[in-house]
Amino acid sequence: THAVFNHSIPWVYLLDYTSGKYLLISKSMKLMLGYDPDYFMKGGLELVFDNYERNHFRLFNESIFPDRLEVLKKIPPAEHANHIFTYNFHYRSKSGDFVNLLQRNCFVKSDEQGNPLLSFGVITNINHYKTDNPVMQVVEKISPDGMFDSSNLVFKKAYYLNKEDALFTKREMELLRWVADGLTSKEIADRLYISEFTVVAHKRNM
Repeated sequence: THAVFNHSIPWVYLLDYTSGKYLLISKSMKLMLGYDPDYFMKGGLELVFDNYERNHFRLFNESIFPDRLEVLKKIPPAEHANHIFTYNFHYRSKSGDFVNLLQRNCFVKSDEQGNPLLSFGVITNINHYKTDNPVMQVVEKISPDGMFDSSNLVFKKAYYLNKEDALFTKREMELLRWVADGLTSKEIADRLYISEFTVVAHKRNM
């Protein structure tokens, strides 16, 4: 692979839920995050969770993963491997910076009760494409020919790291910051290059 693509090469993993250990982590993890794959192979899930950004881990633990289990319950275990689960999260690199990652995985093996046993996934750096909020989780079903189709969307949900983010739009949050600084509607309108009427309308909505 040409060096120009090194920063964006995804890393692949195979995770055994019964032991909490990784059976495979590709070397491209080191290119993306700086960690030696053996570091996580030995440490398992516990070590992986230690490097999640705190709020992203809370969101995953309290909302994203429980929702995944609910989705899996509605799918026959034999069909789990035909569904792709996707979500984005922040993860600490070896240098200490947080990287915005996109994980796509399928549960290649589940027990008869539908509990996931083995997960295969691909993780990509999306720093330049996605910001913090909202965190999106999508579940897609693979069509019989192995290709995706827009009609095969099974589940889609937006998650917010902070409760206030779910209450207000991005523009409304922007307005709130200016209001908190004591700016008038006209001053806010001038800064955002919108009409004063629009600012007043946003305030009324909030």
